[in-house]
Amino acid sequence: MKQTRLEGGPASPTGQHGLGAGTLGEALQHAMGLARGGQPGPAEAILLRVLDLAPENPDALQLLGMIARQAGRNADAATLFRRSLAANPAQPHVHNNLGNCLLDLADPAGAALAYREALRLAPGYDEARVNLAIALLGSDDAAGACDTLAPLLRRDPRNARAWATLGQARRAAGELDHAITAFRTSLALRPDHVPTLHNLGVALRIAGWRDEALILLARAAKHDPTSPEIAYNLGHCLQDLGRIDAAIVAYERAITLRPTDRAAHESLNGLLWRQGRGDAWLNSYRLALAMHPDDKGLLCDLADRLLLAGDAAGAAALLAPHADRAGPELQHQLGRARWSLGEADAALARFDAAGDFAPAIREAARACIILDRPTEALERIEPLLAADPFDQQGLALQGLGWRFTGDPREAWLNDAEQLVSASLLAPPDAGFNARLDTALSALHRDQQHPLDQTLRGGTQTSDDLFALPDPMIAAVRGMIEARVQEWIAGLPMDASHPFLSRNTGRFAFSGSWSVRLRSAGFHENHIHPEGWISACYYVALPDAVTRHRQGWLKFGETGLRLGERERITRMIRPEPGLLVLFPSYFYHGTVPFEDAGHRTTIAFDIVPA
Repeated sequence: MKQTRLEGGPASPTGQHGLGAGTLGEALQHAMGLARGGQPGPAEAILLRVLDLAPENPDALQLLGMIARQAGRNADAATLFRRSLAANPAQPHVHNNLGNCLLDLADPAGAALAYREALRLAPGYDEARVNLAIALLGSDDAAGACDTLAPLLRRDPRNARAWATLGQARRAAGELDHAITAFRTSLALRPDHVPTLHNLGVALRIAGWRDEALILLARAAKHDPTSPEIAYNLGHCLQDLGRIDAAIVAYERAITLRPTDRAAHESLNGLLWRQGRGDAWLNSYRLALAMHPDDKGLLCDLADRLLLAGDAAGAAALLAPHADRAGPELQHQLGRARWSLGEADAALARFDAAGDFAPAIREAARACIILDRPTEALERIEPLLAADPFDQQGLALQGLGWRFTGDPREAWLNDAEQLVSASLLAPPDAGFNARLDTALSALHRDQQHPLDQTLRGGTQTSDDLFALPDPMIAAVRGMIEARVQEWIAGLPMDASHPFLSRNTGRFAFSGSWSVRLRSAGFHENHIHPEGWISACYYVALPDAVTRHRQGWLKFGETGLRLGERERITRMIRPEPGLLVLFPSYFYHGTVPFEDAGHRTTIAFDIVPA
């Protein structure tokens, strides 16, 4: 996408500023030759001299813009390109270069306008057309990107860059199979193109074709051993294949290449935790902070891990030296640490100091609920819901605030009888769920639960379960889709209800995974912040579910430890083949069970489509 080569336009035809056309053309050609030869300083000196004599010469301005862009001064380059276009708007290559600058300046909408103007002037300008598609992707318009590329690929089906960009657009649109086809086509045209190797490898991994993905990602890493992104995704693929030690090495490589990469640290330390490797857990954060002691992202993430592990004192000590210049995210983590240490007033002060940072507002509202100050909780959460009426955490807290203030809207919001569905699905045959349990068990390779999830005494699969190319998983997904479609078609209409009003009649899965609990295992009470509908399909259950409600699903009881103020609004006894659907903002959890058997489920979130 980045366009940094020097594209010269025609020299100005007149000597209207007292500089002869021949002399001007020679000066511009000389400057271009110097710039292309790696001598931007002398080139810039010549061009500035040209501008002294012809202040708005479009060619000198656009060449200076390219030199500025090569030096990473994109804002200066954009100004120079605009000046060049003001003097001569009929320069498609300058519009294209302006678009490239604006993309690098995180202005995809402005870039798209520039590329469209380039194409208006030169409809066959393929480079600008591909760049326009990239800009549309940057504006989350995957469909527009696909439409933009279609005429180019009909005219030139061997345009590898266009196919690679189409792959990105198809993946962004959720059309993974089409994305893989586009990436394969591009790679056939450019067999060792590293970004396409990488993108195809990632797409294949997400689609569940992990052995082939590993081959491609390893090739990409060999061609470009300095790319942290490739090392990071290689780590994911190795982890999927159960090659834990190799995955750890890949994540560590990504961190070595980019020590402040928060996602790489998270993936590495999450894997170390789940594998029970406490001796190495969190070491990467401490090593990186030794080199970058003021990196706020790493400080916040390390504090978060310490808090999740119960080390509030350690988190507070880590963050205290940075308290005076803390931004919203760090204020939020400081507030969490103070709350965990029992310092309620100090915690609320920190949450409030974070301003309009949504996680801190939610934490403050939770604190007020726990402190039995529901009116204050509602005052804090209502502006958040005004900005985002579908904030699932905000809705859960609003429901609690309404309940504790006697507001009748709580029953309308949290109607567990109407808004929870529990139905048995008909399997293809009698042994289906037993075979599905065996298939899912092979995916549970970790030693303990993820630190940041709610299950205790078990394991959870990673990534998107429903994307795996397994006929058993495809079969259960089909059964689930049919029931979800049936259920949402029968829901009542209520344009004012934050759950019912989102029903378009269509849906998409936004995440799916499997949980396998062993004896004494359970789920802490929680909600699903990223969903609209959340669900659980029961695959295998221990005999204990027939005794004293062990392993049952419960709704209404929060994870806030409210003592006598807690209440359970509904309980459901699991059985193999049962699918339970409910609003994602509903608090839910499970009763622990004692049994030699295990409890296997498939869980997923759904969003409107």
